[in-house]
Amino acid sequence: MMIEFMTSIALFVSTLLMVPLTTAQLEDFTQLAGNDPKHALKLYPEYLAKLDEQHVEMQVALHLDALLAAMNAHSWPAFVTITQSLKEAQLQDILAGKRFKLLTRMGVAYRYNNQLEQAKRHYQCALGLANSDLELATLKVNLAIVFRLLEQPAMAFQLIDSIDSGQLTTRVKAGYSVIRGNILQSLHRFDNAVTSFELAHRLYIELNNQQSRIDVTRNILGAALASKQLEAYAKYRASYVDEIRQYSPKSQDYLTWLDIISNSMQTGSLTEQDEIFLRQQVNSLIELGYKEPVKAHLHNINAMHLYPNDVTGRKGAQALPENLGKPWCPSL
Repeated sequence: MMIEFMTSIALFVSTLLMVPLTTAQLEDFTQLAGNDPKHALKLYPEYLAKLDEQHVEMQVALHLDALLAAMNAHSWPAFVTITQSLKEAQLQDILAGKRFKLLTRMGVAYRYNNQLEQAKRHYQCALGLANSDLELATLKVNLAIVFRLLEQPAMAFQLIDSIDSGQLTTRVKAGYSVIRGNILQSLHRFDNAVTSFELAHRLYIELNNQQSRIDVTRNILGAALASKQLEAYAKYRASYVDEIRQYSPKSQDYLTWLDIISNSMQTGSLTEQDEIFLRQQVNSLIELGYKEPVKAHLHNINAMHLYPNDVTGRKGAQALPENLGKPWCPSL
């Protein structure tokens, strides 16, 4: 009887494993890839085992969502492994219509690793593959980010300025406005940057996205001081009194930096203790991406002697092999 019982359990488990993947499960997996990517990666091999050669479209969809999960989890070995799986011959007919999604996700992954030239090349491969104005606009935003990070702000602005923001959803328009503001800062157009950041601030309030609202307020504060808008700085800084605790220590250091700059601009002086703090923080703030406002702040208080002579660009971790998208973009 015991042998029969154990055999029955084995057959039951085997039957469970053969239950095909449902559309609902695949939809849930798509959500997990964005919201809980590590869990999605754990489910990925189990779900893939449930798909046979008759479910090629679902295989492609699962691979692409798993690629998104690996990107969001910064699991680069998994990202490379999934990319290799996508090279299977039986997937190519379906994948031909998904090249935009594939190449843009590769571009984002390279950008996350500061492999900026690779990100640029993969985004450029996708430019002619967009299926809608919204897809093209989103791609241009991503490409503009890369050009800014490559210290080519004029090219970045040309791209971002070619987008009809009226066609964007509120959520996308908010992100677009933040990126536009960052590019304007790179061009030292701090007044215009404040305007762009303020638009994003209003949109995040409309979306009830409190964390993004708080994040963009920090951008407003930096650009306001860079453009000598002390009233605007005071207005937005006052709302931060109860929100500083939501920041990491590095962000708190930037707020301290901003308060010192604001005080110095108003008094026309800088204490020895404050100068020591600025000197200690300047390199780390530049590394965090505040190069243009930090330089403008020091200029505004006649403290350019604190700005380092040699500012190096961001270095990539080289976590990903080059030209991962070549099978789907021969020009790489």
